[in-house]
Amino acid sequence: MSFFIAMHNRRAMAKLDNPRTIISESNEFLIVSRSGGCNQFLSVSNAGACSELEVSAPGGLIPEFGIYATLVLQNTLDGDLFLVEQDLANAPSHPGTTLGGDGYLLLRQSENQITLSGAVRVKQSDEVSRVMPRCVPFDEPDPGATLYVHATYLPWEKEILPSRFSDGDGTPMLVPE
Repeated sequence: MSFFIAMHNRRAMAKLDNPRTIISESNEFLIVSRSGGCNQFLSVSNAGACSELEVSAPGGLIPEFGIYATLVLQNTLDGDLFLVEQDLANAPSHPGTTLGGDGYLLLRQSENQITLSGAVRVKQSDEVSRVMPRCVPFDEPDPGATLYVHATYLPWEKEILPSRFSDGDGTPMLVPE
């Protein structure tokens, strides 16, 4: 595993059929992992609400619903581009509920920061109906939602950091992969 981290996300949401009009914004914790023989898989799960003031993530984060993405371009736009998977047949199992979707995630890593941005369209289905009402306030006749991700790394007691990641003061923390 390349890393297993917590992030602070400023999630914006729009209706599926009108993705330019944001209908809500909220702060949430994410649990993000990058894995695979070539670090080609990305798993992103929301793990509860937060404020903008946290300097670290609480230890008891539990994934609620998540998405799974595969690397399609490396070192583009100063980051790695992942495509969100609709078909979850090959997705690894993990706690929480994994939802299929359309969209992209751009992961940027430096010596002292990890950020994640992108847009994901989640269509209404029985599985989405079961999970999303707790997470996304969209009306019953809506066909789904477009979720915008703007996340930054937060220290977390359960994290596994990428190798050569700095602790913020410039000191590299060498973590085995």
